This record gives sequence, C-alpha cells and structure tokens, in this order.
Amino acid sequence: MDYDDQKLQQFLAPQLRDFGGQHEVDHGLWTVFAVEAANAEANAIAQSLLRTVTFVHDSGVSADDHWTLYYVDTANRPLAIAWLEELAKILVGEIRPVTAAQRALIEDLVKSARPHRVAQELADLHARGEVCAGIIRKTADVRSLLDRLHQCEPLFFSAFLTLLNHHLVDMVVLHRQLLPEDIDLKNEMVLGELSRDPFLQSRQDAASEIRNILLRFQLINPIDQHKNVAISNPYAVFLDVMVSGEEILVPIDGNAVPVPRAHFLNAIHAIRRNLYRGEKFSSFDTQSPWMNATIAYSFRFIKQGIESRTDLSVMDLLYMFERAAGE
Repeated sequence: MDYDDQKLQQFLAPQLRDFGGQHEVDHGLWTVFAVEAANAEANAIAQSLLRTVTFVHDSGVSADDHWTLYYVDTANRPLAIAWLEELAKILVGEIRPVTAAQRALIEDLVKSARPHRVAQELADLHARGEVCAGIIRKTADVRSLLDRLHQCEPLFFSAFLTLLNHHLVDMVVLHRQLLPEDIDLKNEMVLGELSRDPFLQSRQDAASEIRNILLRFQLINPIDQHKNVAISNPYAVFLDVMVSGEEILVPIDGNAVPVPRAHFLNAIHAIRRNLYRGEKFSSFDTQSPWMNATIAYSFRFIKQGIESRTDLSVMDLLYMFERAAGE
C-alpha cells in the first residue's frame, strides 16, 4: 500500500459513512466503496486496498457511468464489514476489534467442558501477537468468568490463570466486577489444607497464583486482603500514571507536567499506528517524522515506561497505558 495514513483516512471516512458494506446496490450485492469514475487516484486507492483482502469482491460501473462500484455479495458481506472496521482502527492507531473467531472463543470459555484448552487457544493468539491485552473487556464476559469460578472446577481455575498470565482480562473491568465473595473464594482455597488429590491441588495452586496477580495489580489490598476500594484503575496504579481530571501528570525531568488526556491518547495512537505499519519501537524517538509538540512529553513518558518493563510486550503496555488514562 503506497499511500500515507492521512490520505487513506480521508478516503475511508466518507466511504464508511455512506457505503462500507451497508448499502445494497442490487439484490444481494453490497457496496464496499463507491468512487467517481473520473477520480483516478480514489479508484487507485480502492483497488490498492482491495488487493490485500481474502474475501470475494467485484466491481462495475453505475447505470449512469458516473460511479465505479466495488461490491460484495451477501455471503462475503460480514467479512468485508469486519475488514473495514479493522482497517479504520489500524489507520488511526486504535486497538483492533475482536474478530468473530476470537469472539466465539471468549463465549466458549464460560460453557466449554475444557475451558483450559479454550484459554490456551487465546493465549497462543496472544503469544503470536494476533491479540493484545484486554481482549476480554465486556462487563458480562468478565462477570461470567468470575461466576464460573464459584463452581470450583480445577480446569476452570487453570483457564482463568492462563487468561490473567497473558493479560487477556481487562483489569479495570475485573476490578469493577470483583465482589467480596469472589475474593473470599480465592482466600479460602489458598488458606485451606493441602489436598492429597493432585487434581484438586492444582486448583489450589492456581487460586494462589490468581490471587498473587490480583495483588500485583492491587485489586486486592495487601493489608486487609479485601477488595482494594482505594483505587479505581489498576492500570494507572501499575504504571504510575497520575490522572487529574482531564489531564495526565507526566513526570519529566523531575517535574509533573500536566498534559491533556487527549494528547496522551494521541501519543499512544501515534505509536501504535506506526507499529501497525511495521516500524520497530526501538527506532521511535522525539525526532521521528510523525512526532509533534503536542505528544512529545507523553511520548517520552510512555517510551520510558515501556522500556522499563521488558517482561511485557509493547502492544500490551500501550493497551494498559490507554486504559490507565481513563474513559
């Protein structure tokens, strides 16, 4: 793709607004892009984008010969819509949307007889960089996972631990959903007598490790062992992000410099956008061509935070910094 992100965004925004697989041009045919036939550059962009897709598509001209229509049939429409949604996120550096296949795995976690295998599938996707932290962030999903823990299945404790080890459960949502009985369950298992049954012992071991992760992110208060009500955002605590209203207090050269939250998020999106383009994080600095004065302070703070936590991936840390900034 030989076009810069700004030009692609300018092309894509009106297409998503007016077409984007939502307009039925004929029975069973849905317009992905509609471009003036005389606009050579816009047609070249549409063709360039569509050369990268795996779904079946076609093109033709409108009845008045004024428009070139790029379209899909009903069978390929969901794939086209999902591709457009992901493309729109990539161009602005936002988190990729959850795919239909990933969504199916998340839903299967709650009902599967082998939840540890489902959790491992998601963990493998994470290890390959196909998903980043916080993919499980819908309130209902997180609550369902916590509810199933109360069935005390050893395999599900193992599954939940796998999810936490790969940072796949959003900690802000988990903190909000964590009830006293959820914490009591883990405390009781950790403090209970050791079982002679290796299967049951694996559940106790998993419960102990789950509890340690919750302590690490301070969802549990280490003093009284209850839910930590002194915080509202575990990521902000974990990454030392200080939020004051609509400003982030960024420590620069020993001083807390207030930057607008929007600028902080813009810095995250700029970093992620260039990572999507295949650039290496190690090459980013304040002299990068995409750098500007509004994001420079935030960038320095974020870069320092990422470089100091080599145990976590760059994409995972960007997710955590974004969530730490609040909603």
